[in-house]
Amino acid sequence: MKHQTFLTLTLLLGAYASGYSQSEPTPNLLQLRKLTIEPGVGIHTNFGTDFLISNLVQWNPTRRFVFASYSNYSINNIAQRNFNHVKTNYNYSWNQKFGLGTTVYSKHMSHTFLLMAGVKYTAYKETLDNPNFDTISISINALSPDYGMMYSLKKGWKKYFFTSRFYLPLSPWLTKGAKIENVQGTLRDVALEFGMGIKIK
Repeated sequence: MKHQTFLTLTLLLGAYASGYSQSEPTPNLLQLRKLTIEPGVGIHTNFGTDFLISNLVQWNPTRRFVFASYSNYSINNIAQRNFNHVKTNYNYSWNQKFGLGTTVYSKHMSHTFLLMAGVKYTAYKETLDNPNFDTISISINALSPDYGMMYSLKKGWKKYFFTSRFYLPLSPWLTKGAKIENVQGTLRDVALEFGMGIKIK
């Protein structure tokens, strides 16, 4: 009788504990956001002469698998140059990339690693306005491929959270060789960004 009572109590406590643990969301479930929008601002690591306005839309169809869409607008020279009769009329870039990757969860943060690919549009114009010469302008409008790796950190588990991103381009350094100009080109396009995220779903 005592054994039956003990066994019954053990089964009831086990069932209660199991039901309680299932009703209480685990940290990993709290961390899961299926769809987020993450606007941010940042700079390229070219001595901070530019300013980025960006947005990352991230969709997690599963806990580990990630699709992402990333876009940014870059003012490539915050202080428009007007030196020695040379004036910078405009200098900006627009970028659109898509990527896929994975998310790793820790206690209060999530870490997303993405492979990104897309296009970059750059527009640039300068004018020589010297009273001793005719006014001359030069402009460049170029569309180029852009691909690299992105790391995204999210901190906070409610609807709104802090986010930071690091983007490392794979071109021209890894695709065109390790010449110093290619390394400098890659380092010039490394991006650091910070912002706020919004959980949609």
